[in-house]
Amino acid sequence: MPSSVSVRVPAYGYTYTFSGVLSVKHAFSLKILTDAESAAGTDYVNGARNQPDRVTLRVAESDVGNRAGWADRMLQAMESLKRARALCSVVTSARTYTNMLLSEFTAELDETSQSGWQGTLVFTQYVPPAPAARVNDNASSAVHTGSAGPARTVSGVSLAQLLQRAGINL
Repeated sequence: MPSSVSVRVPAYGYTYTFSGVLSVKHAFSLKILTDAESAAGTDYVNGARNQPDRVTLRVAESDVGNRAGWADRMLQAMESLKRARALCSVVTSARTYTNMLLSEFTAELDETSQSGWQGTLVFTQYVPPAPAARVNDNASSAVHTGSAGPARTVSGVSLAQLLQRAGINL
């Protein structure tokens, strides 16, 4: 059985430690881009983009060796963590992952886990979306931004009077 795994949740100021860790699966993958995707992306090298890291935990939590109600509290805490979409750090014996979200959570209660539960927790790295590209930031020409209303025709005499009132003499 792998060593214990803990989940630190800074927003809660708390660390959850799983003592019954049955397995830990670390997943690192690349998405191979098509020509259309690679033309639009900027965070790729040679037509591939890193996918968010994933950690899948298979755990068994029980009240045995813990205070009464421990397993139920852990079940409620994991449900709350998923619903709140709180960022956390997952600490395994192999590696520490930051900016993780509990993206999938299943719990099984059956005759083999009468004083607790067994389940699978999938933590997926949160990668914030890239800021929207700004167009024409340093444009040297005017960019059409819309109309201020219907166009009006002004006679030459009226235009000269308007300019004169504005202090512009022709």
